[in-house]
Formats: sequence, structure tokens, C-alpha cells
Amino acid sequence: MKEFFIKNKYLILISSFVVLNIFVSYFYVGYQPELKKDAVEYFEAARFLQGDPVSDRMQLGRIITTPLFLYASIFANYLFKDFSVSFSVVNIIFYFLLALAFYFLALEIYKEKKVALLGSILVIFNYYVLDPSNAHLADMSSWFFFIFSTLLAIKYINTFNRKFYYLSIIFAAIGVLFKEYGGLALGNLILLICISDIPRKQKLKDCLVAIVLVLMPLLSFHIFIYFKYHYLYFDKFLNVGIASSVPGFEPKSFSLLVKILGWLFSFGWLAFLFGVKEEFKMRDSKRLKILLAILPVTLTFYIWPAITQRLAVIFMFWLSLIAGFGLSRIKWYLLYPFLGIYIWFNYNIRFLLDKINLPF
Repeated sequence: MKEFFIKNKYLILISSFVVLNIFVSYFYVGYQPELKKDAVEYFEAARFLQGDPVSDRMQLGRIITTPLFLYASIFANYLFKDFSVSFSVVNIIFYFLLALAFYFLALEIYKEKKVALLGSILVIFNYYVLDPSNAHLADMSSWFFFIFSTLLAIKYINTFNRKFYYLSIIFAAIGVLFKEYGGLALGNLILLICISDIPRKQKLKDCLVAIVLVLMPLLSFHIFIYFKYHYLYFDKFLNVGIASSVPGFEPKSFSLLVKILGWLFSFGWLAFLFGVKEEFKMRDSKRLKILLAILPVTLTFYIWPAITQRLAVIFMFWLSLIAGFGLSRIKWYLLYPFLGIYIWFNYNIRFLLDKINLPF
């Protein structure tokens, strides 16, 4: 038993942090069981899938983008009889899985457990991951599939084991049906194949097969929704664009982007900048190619008509990889206070948002 704990101490520590954050999110940050805003749409969509009549077509936007999350929640609801609880249980499970998947992703890239642990701490203590509002949304599940599929894609180009190639495709294909983020891992797989040492003809074949295998079930489902309900994903995109153009809604701009990214990663930016400095000092060309290959997909959040911190979390994952590396290179007497400040800031970000008004 002692040997097991020593061998898996980092995984046990990460799991302990996840449990701690669940309690902090519930009791300190402030979990509210009432379904609000987007969560109401998920609830209506789940009722619709169960055969209950609903008042409008808004639920179709959730059905076409998050069908597997809805069915997972419906399954959980057979046990809990309350969608507020069912949504939360599904997300708690995926919060655990996300934390572990990110640890192994960082470990696969950096080959250092310390780097993987520190990067994981930045992710699991980030407010926009532990935000209790996520308890009723589909984001957590798709973040897991995005991270895990990317991990498998990197394992593929590191080992050329075809098993990891097909597993990456499978998890991307499943993930996109939990929410769009999951499917973005397909972009990572393609870009990683492009920068790998695989022969050119094999690269082209791998990319085309991956695209077909991921998009085939997705397009089949979208075609089914169109012929049954005359609804397209484009309709969902247009609805978000219309909603984000109403008076009082801040339009996309450079200043809004700065505010969103500033609050998203807060003090983590300092660790990231130091990590960039250390990366250029070490000049590990293979690692840099991998990091640069998985960057573009994380920036796609800006394509969406309305941008928020929650949409940009996929970019925070990438930042945390390099920030974790930077933190692994500093002395303990700087590391521990930094982590303490980072955690305190994220635990209290709701209060700080009300108190700190940026001048733009």
C-alpha cells in the first residue's frame, strides 16, 4: 500500500485537489441548484428528448451541439430524479477525468512529473474550470475529450503506434457530440501529423481518414436533425450572433479580449512568460513543434460571435502547459507563495470582479 501511494503520489494529490475544489465550489464560491440562463436550455432540451412538449425551438440548438451530454444527463436522472443534480454529477465525473487527462498530456509533452503536476494545479484551480456555474453546462465533458484526444494524438506521433491514432479519432468523434470543443482535437491531430516524421503520403492518408471518421457521425446526426426538425447548426450560430448584438452586450474588441484573457489566467500569465523564456533557453525543437502545432486550435474561441472566459478556457489549457514548465524552474520559496496567490485569487474572483474595474 505504501509503495502504491509513493508511486502514484502526484495522481493522488491531483485527485485530492479536485475533491477540495468541489467542496470549495459548492460551499465557498457558491453553488446554486437553480437552473439559470444556458442551463435552462439544457433542461428544456433534455425534456424534449424525453418526449415532453416545450414552448420554442431554442432546445434544438442544444440538441444539435450537445446530444451525448444530454443523454448522459438523462441517464443520470433516472437515478437522481432532479436534473440539477444529474447535470452536476455528470460534470463532477468529467472534472476528475479532465484533471487526470491534463496531467498525462503535460507529462507526455514534458516527460517531467513536476511540470505535469504544476500545470495541472493551474488548470484545476482556475476559476473558470471550478466555477459552480459549470455544474449545469456541457463544457466540462467536452474539455475532457479535447484534452484526452490531443494526448492520444501526441502519443501517436511520438510512438507511431496506430492504436493511438484511432483512439484519438474515436475520442474526438465522441467529444464533438458532447460539445464542439471535443471535436477541435481533430485539428490538433491533423497539425501534429503534419509536423511529424511520418512519410508525406501517409500524412495525407492519415489526415483524410481522420477527417472522414470524425465528421461522418457528426454530419449524419446533423442531417437527421435537419430532415426531422428543419434545423441547422448555422441557425444556432446566427442566434448567438443576434443575441450578442443587443444593446448592453459588449461587442468583440481588442480591449474586451485583453480583459477576458487577463481574468482568465490572472497571475498565471507571469508563469507563462517565464516558461516561454525557459523554453527558448532550452530550445527543445521537438517539444516546441508540438506546442506550436496544438496552439492554433485553442485560439478558435475568437471565431464565436460572443466571446467569454468560458469559451477561452481551451486557450488556458495551452498556457498552463508552458506556465507549468516555467514554475518547475523556480525555487520553492517563490513557487509556494505564487501558487498560494494564484489559488486565492481564483477562489475569490467573483468578489474581485466586482471590486476591480479595468479602465477600458
